[in-house]
This record gives sequence, C-alpha cells and structure tokens, in this order.
Amino acid sequence: MRALRLLVCLALVLGLVRTARAQDEEPAPRPRRARTAARPAPAPKPDAFLRQLADAQRGLGEAMQQLKEELDAIHGELASRQDADTATDQEVKALRDEVKGLYVESSSLKQQIDALKEDIAGVNSNVSGFRTFSGFFLAIMIVALVLILVLSIRR
Repeated sequence: MRALRLLVCLALVLGLVRTARAQDEEPAPRPRRARTAARPAPAPKPDAFLRQLADAQRGLGEAMQQLKEELDAIHGELASRQDADTATDQEVKALRDEVKGLYVESSSLKQQIDALKEDIAGVNSNVSGFRTFSGFFLAIMIVALVLILVLSIRR
C-alpha cells in the first residue's frame, strides 16, 4: 500500500515534469495553408503551471509526511517485536536450564531408586531367611511341646 502511494506520487511528478518540458519547447512550425487565418492556440500562462507545480509539491510533501509517519510506526512496531523476541528467547533459555536441572534431578532419583531396589532385595532375602529360621524354631518348639505333653500324660 505504501509502495503504491509512492509510485503514484512519482508518476504524478514525472507527468508534471513532462508537461512542463512540453510547454517549454516550441511547437514545430505548421505548414501554411491558404489564407484562412487560423488563430494559434493561446500559450498557457506560467502562473497556472506554477500553481499546479506548487500544488503537486504540497501533495508530495503531505504524502512524504504520511510515509514518514508510517515508517516511524513500522520502526516502533519492529522494535516492540524485537523486544518480544528477546524476551521469548530469554524465557526459552530459562526453560532449557530448568529442563537440564530436572534431568539431573531425575537421573539422581533413578540412581536412588536403583539403590533402594537393591536394599529391598537384601531385606527380602533377610526376611525369607528369618522366615525359614523362625519356621524351624517353631517346628522345634512344637515338637518339644508335644514331647512335654506326651511325657506329662504318661506319668
């Protein structure tokens, strides 16, 4: 849209410049015909041309001012987008650091879990050994009680 405005303004200036050059040049002499008197076209007044040129310059000045304002707005928008991009990049870096920390924590937790599994396996083997030992002990106690009962009944 801005480029279109600029092209229209340039086309207007070129058209005015061509018109000015065409008016400055003398027309080629026309062959004379019979004695019929034809009036030559009146020469354009320089004041009208100067007014046209001044109006065109004012229009171009206004268009240039609008383009400058739009360009300033674009620069402001670009700066705000760059600030947003910088903030996003910093946020991404912080999140990456956090992920690295979480990875380290999860690795240490995995190591602790593996160590606990080994401890639990050791406790399980101790408990099964204790069960076996306590089973033998209970069996001996039951046999002893039966013997005591049998001996006490015989008397």
